[in-house]
Amino acid sequence: MDDYTRDYPRDLRYEPPRKSGIETVGDLPWGSHFCLLYNTAEELIEILMPYFAEGLAADEFCMWVTSELVNVEQAKAALRAAVPDLDSFIGSGQLEIISYADWYLQDGEFDADRVLRAWTDKLAAAERRGFEGLRLTGDTFWLEKVAWQGFIHYESMVDRVMGSKRILALCAYPLSSCSPREIFDVVANHDFAVVNEQGRWLSFKSANRGRMGRALRESQRRQHAILETVQDAIIAFDAAGAIYSINAAGANMFGYGEDELLGADILSILPERWATDLSEHKFKASKETKGRHKTGELFPAEITLAATHHDNAPLFVGSVRDLSEKYRAETRLKQIQIDRLAAMGGIAAGLAHELNQPLSAMKTYLKVAERLIEIPPEKRQLKIEEALARASAQVDRAGRIISSLRGLASHGEPNKLILSLHELIEKTCECFSTSFKDRNAEIILDLGASKDTVLVDGVQIQQVLTNLIKNAKEAMTDAQARRLVISTRTTEDERIQIDISDSGPGIPEHIKSQLFEPSPSTKEGGMGVGLPMSRVIIEAHDGKIWAQPNRESGAVFSFTLPLMDAIGSYEEAAE
Repeated sequence: MDDYTRDYPRDLRYEPPRKSGIETVGDLPWGSHFCLLYNTAEELIEILMPYFAEGLAADEFCMWVTSELVNVEQAKAALRAAVPDLDSFIGSGQLEIISYADWYLQDGEFDADRVLRAWTDKLAAAERRGFEGLRLTGDTFWLEKVAWQGFIHYESMVDRVMGSKRILALCAYPLSSCSPREIFDVVANHDFAVVNEQGRWLSFKSANRGRMGRALRESQRRQHAILETVQDAIIAFDAAGAIYSINAAGANMFGYGEDELLGADILSILPERWATDLSEHKFKASKETKGRHKTGELFPAEITLAATHHDNAPLFVGSVRDLSEKYRAETRLKQIQIDRLAAMGGIAAGLAHELNQPLSAMKTYLKVAERLIEIPPEKRQLKIEEALARASAQVDRAGRIISSLRGLASHGEPNKLILSLHELIEKTCECFSTSFKDRNAEIILDLGASKDTVLVDGVQIQQVLTNLIKNAKEAMTDAQARRLVISTRTTEDERIQIDISDSGPGIPEHIKSQLFEPSPSTKEGGMGVGLPMSRVIIEAHDGKIWAQPNRESGAVFSFTLPLMDAIGSYEEAAE
């Protein structure tokens, strides 16, 4: 027979085909929707007996909706010939045989939407019980002419609903009740038709449906390829909130397999009802809401809805973006600002402490000068000019401290540019080449990082390098071997790490825990703000800085910065 494989959103094409039990049909993919055109009750039973026998043997949930031609009891009696233990299947709930009046009609009215929902509910219940899928048939012997167009519209909707589910649907139509035009309608709304011609069962499908199917498959392949490139969730759902389709990125966003959400309520993944309240929603306007992961965990999301129609029914398409990374990025940025302000406050406190020293000394020297004026010149142990000169030196010292504070405060937000970190290191080292030679010290560069492109404020990063190199140089003053090694490497989390190793005495134990905190300097003329300021700068670049003992002797100061590729994805998430 022809290949009736179709292009399904759930990729059911890639699942093993199901045995139909019907010789002229053979194997079928899930989602197949075909019809039987029969003349007599015997022909109807001849096809349905092997059809259901195969489904029961394959652990499928089976359902036969009967009509007056073959009622429920007659169907059971006929099926026992092919399935001897039929009653056990009925008793276990794997097989249901039900009258059309109880299934298709409610208060004497046929409601296509209700029947379609009932089929999908049956499938969901079957899958919860562990069955492979749903195999069904519905006989239309009961169908009256006045209801024909409504039922044909229902058949066109069956394709849309069942074509992406683990369902095999066989619709039975009595030829005696169908006009030629109606037979054409029937065939056009099914994958193919089965009919008995002179005692021989044949299958065929309309050429028009074949052409439409090929065009549809090609269109769906293109659409599927496009949707697979989209990182946001694209969800289509109907007016009742039932999910019609979702792309792979969307299913992954909520923690499900791509087929698990089909037919599910949109509120199961977007629980805030107002976000998908179609009467209140302002279409094409983005709104922030909450998404629910399969684990039950809520996450921040942004949804944009658009309305359309499909098969004369409203259809709604939502684009959902996970805002978790954006929120995490904002939190990181806020924390950097908080830490920076805290560090600045500590630095200011340290500077205030340093500023107090020259002010106190200046006050002392001025008091001395004041007293010297009252003493006769010949009895003065210190000249007034000398006291005033010492006071003036303290004024100069205070000025240098204030200038340092002003320079630190003027950093503001980093002026970031795309730069080579290796080039920044080399330029900074050039500034120290003469002073290192004068001290009989050497700088060794081991720039082994495979990538070094960073988005940084070059002036600030050079300031950090200058602080660390200067500290290392001073630490090696009394060392026998004065050797500074600056090395780089790429880390697993797409960062570049810079290590500055010296051969000095190492870090005193009592200051290790406060190394990057503002404090009075232990150096002559120092102010104790170099390392804290370095920490502020590195953290403003989303990096980290730390210190540890060198293996041989001395200390290693290290810091990391995000590489350009990592920053690109980080800033995209932050937007």
